[in-house]
Amino acid sequence: MKTACVKALSYEEVQSLREEKFDLILMHVAGNDCFLSFVHELKVPFIFVNPNKAAGVYAPASGSPAFPSLATSFFIDLEYPLTFTGRMISTLYDIVLIAYYDWYINMSQELECRARQLFPKDMPSLQQLRLNSSLFITNSVKTMENPILPYTPTVVHAGGIHCRPAKSLPQDLQQWIAGAGDSGFIFFSLGSLVKPSTMKEQYKKVLVEVFGSLNQRVLWKWDEDTIEGLPPNVRLSRWLPQQDILGHPQLRLFITHGGLFSLQEATYHGVPVLGMPVSMEQNENMRMVEMEGWGRVLYWEDLTKDNLHNRILQIMDDSIVQEKVEHRSKIMHDQPMSPGDWASYWVDYVLRHQGAVHLRSPAAQIPWYQLYNVDVWAVVVTMTLLTLALISWVFCRVFLALARCCLGSRKTKKE
Repeated sequence: MKTACVKALSYEEVQSLREEKFDLILMHVAGNDCFLSFVHELKVPFIFVNPNKAAGVYAPASGSPAFPSLATSFFIDLEYPLTFTGRMISTLYDIVLIAYYDWYINMSQELECRARQLFPKDMPSLQQLRLNSSLFITNSVKTMENPILPYTPTVVHAGGIHCRPAKSLPQDLQQWIAGAGDSGFIFFSLGSLVKPSTMKEQYKKVLVEVFGSLNQRVLWKWDEDTIEGLPPNVRLSRWLPQQDILGHPQLRLFITHGGLFSLQEATYHGVPVLGMPVSMEQNENMRMVEMEGWGRVLYWEDLTKDNLHNRILQIMDDSIVQEKVEHRSKIMHDQPMSPGDWASYWVDYVLRHQGAVHLRSPAAQIPWYQLYNVDVWAVVVTMTLLTLALISWVFCRVFLALARCCLGSRKTKKE
């Protein structure tokens, strides 16, 4: 992250873009800050695009207040609701990560770019420019966030923008699925970033044996033509039209790595999931799925024939899981307009209103201790403690004076 942006910015083809005319710049929110030099030089508004939720290190760029007590970073594995320890870990993690991003990654990019004269001399700091985005388009469905969070108007939710109704499958694949009959079929895919054939042999053996023992047919996305001992009810394919498969009425279960796009597609088409997370945010994603009750998670270290077989049957036979995923699908579809139309409207809005500066919340520019009234509460607590200390001191002085008075009167009586 520290060097990739600078290398990309230094390419001659990229630098030549400065000679062209643009009305708007859309940027990935993570690691691309050195391209803010285009924003400064071309004097056009810019929009951040975030493929995940607006939490953690991304929250300041969104212009919305961050609440690590509610929304944790997807890199840490914490259960909801957060305990005191969990809130402490979440808060400190965000502080460290934000400081690391602002003062190490961004600072390194800025120093190198200025040294190589890739930035105009009058350009403000990247940290300052980063807070001036017109919008923050995030890959999240607002009505389905858990927990629900407060946002400023510049945060535009476009979760599920890639989801669409299922299309007809290729004829040979449709015939194979139709042959499954009432038992239906299961779809297994670990996404596009993982090469399935590199998995451990022990895992491969368990998957093959369990899939072969099922009444359902299994459609398996695999990067090779065959697997040793492949059962007759299992079909391999290097590429599959995932959304068309997820929307098929005979599909009973989606076994997935738990990537955000795959889970959004499963929700859109109303399919329960069994998650086998591999990396990144997938553990957090599947923890939320299990908490919400429309799927289960099975970690690779717990993968055995019994565990996998039982989880598959439990999910498919659980009517409550099916009810929950169907309800979530209805919520996802029940929006005033499609995510694509919604995002397009707000992008056009920014263009119509020359950056829509009037939408920006002052929260992005206010220091954190002022935003959360830390200084106010510090004064209130300090004044309260001083007042209590003063009252205690006065009380003690009065008590001592009364005590001396009583002792003095007793001596007089005795005399």
